[in-house]
Amino acid sequence: MKKRLLVLLVTLLSSPSFAQFSEKAQVSLYGNLGFPMGEFRQAIQNSIGGNGVGLGSSILFNPKKEAAYSPVLLGIEFNYLHLGTEKTPESTFLPQLKTSYNYITLGPVVRALLSQREEGIVPFVDGFVGMKLLNTKTRIDNTIIDTLLDQEYLESLLSTNYEGLGYGMGIGFFTRKLDKGGINVGNSFYLKLNYAYGDRLTYVRKGSIAVDSEGFITYKNGKTQTGMITLQAGIMLF
Repeated sequence: MKKRLLVLLVTLLSSPSFAQFSEKAQVSLYGNLGFPMGEFRQAIQNSIGGNGVGLGSSILFNPKKEAAYSPVLLGIEFNYLHLGTEKTPESTFLPQLKTSYNYITLGPVVRALLSQREEGIVPFVDGFVGMKLLNTKTRIDNTIIDTLLDQEYLESLLSTNYEGLGYGMGIGFFTRKLDKGGINVGNSFYLKLNYAYGDRLTYVRKGSIAVDSEGFITYKNGKTQTGMITLQAGIMLF
């Protein structure tokens, strides 16, 4: 009985489904949905329920030489979220203004693979630490007529950047698939749920941007924690 179990275990571990399969690198391109929490959601107050939408990418490398199997990958991740826009009424000095609010993260990421499967679903966990940034850009609010007449005001009249240290932990999966020749097809569906947190950041308060009596753009600042859950969905290239 023990011999039969041993033979069965060896057979399973040596089968293609459980082979130690490794890539030299993993490149992910994905869409981002952000769900700020607590006071961060209150600070955003946008037209999409206090949430954010955007894009992101990551590239991770196998730290072992000659692409030997490694359960840990090292790399860098970039994320961008648009947190809404706000308009400031026309004044004596300037036409109507439009301000966009943005959230950006950039930094190193470590990925631990939880399966050695050559085919099928491969779960993983990620750890992130790096820079996070709350950004605003204020421009003239161009109309359709301005666009048709080629009279758009593209320059930024005001730009603010407030940065701090951010952390993140995520869990997700991708899929591996072999072609008829037993070669990895080179692309995969990718999904990750992530929790981000870190330093409290200064931000530009919604509704505070105005043009004063001398024509200068003014605003008020606040402070907020930046806890957020993000959902990433896209493709992975091997």
